[in-house]
Amino acid sequence: MVPPDGVEIAVLGPVVVRGAAEPFHRSAALDLVAYLALHRHGVRHAEWALAIWPDRAVARPTMHSTASDARRALGRAPDGTSHLPRGVLLRLHHSVTTDVEHFAALAGSDDRHRLVAAMHLVRGPLFDGLRRSDWAVFDGTRSRIESLVVGTALRCAEELTRRGDGSEAAWVVRQALRVSPYDERLYRSLLRATAAEGGRVGVRSTMAELLTLAGEPERPTVGLSRVVRGGDDRLECLHPKTTALYRGLLEGSPAAVGELARL
Repeated sequence: MVPPDGVEIAVLGPVVVRGAAEPFHRSAALDLVAYLALHRHGVRHAEWALAIWPDRAVARPTMHSTASDARRALGRAPDGTSHLPRGVLLRLHHSVTTDVEHFAALAGSDDRHRLVAAMHLVRGPLFDGLRRSDWAVFDGTRSRIESLVVGTALRCAEELTRRGDGSEAAWVVRQALRVSPYDERLYRSLLRATAAEGGRVGVRSTMAELLTLAGEPERPTVGLSRVVRGGDDRLECLHPKTTALYRGLLEGSPAAVGELARL
């Protein structure tokens, strides 16, 4: 939720600025705002310029016009202070928040309802639509956000699966896969969630999806049929924990009450 007269920078999907005073006219200005939103301590001008234009030197007028466009678009806080004050360090005003902060606040709870609410904030791949987001990889920002989202999803899905709500658990995991599509831990959680829904079909479908993502198989569909029944060596391309879990689920799965239920 955007605070009254405040601004929220949303990066858990296509990057949007909620509560901006006017549109951004330069794509680099949106890049700058997203960068500053995840570097709240403030950055020197040379630092943010290098992050946004890593492959070339940028003239001072270009930097000035980019910062000016960002400042104009963000507008002013209730006290009249610019949401992006001028200074030696470029730093967003405290009235500017992010959906990552909102997510972290919800994820800090053990209440499954708040955890599910956090997962609702995920709208797609991180920083989607930015012209440049390499900086998020290089400085560890993307990794930290992915870890937060994945960890929250795993906790939430585990609790939902334990309660027998496999359908919502599967949704939670798929939300996290939008952020971190190659995390095998999420697929193990998804296998458990589909097992909790009570059928082998969902478990096999999830495994087929994972094998396709892993580049296995590029062989005939008949071969895939053998794999998803647990009888093919292509499962060995996966983590041993995933293979063991899958084969175990084909024989029996923890039910909502904690006992083994036949799939």
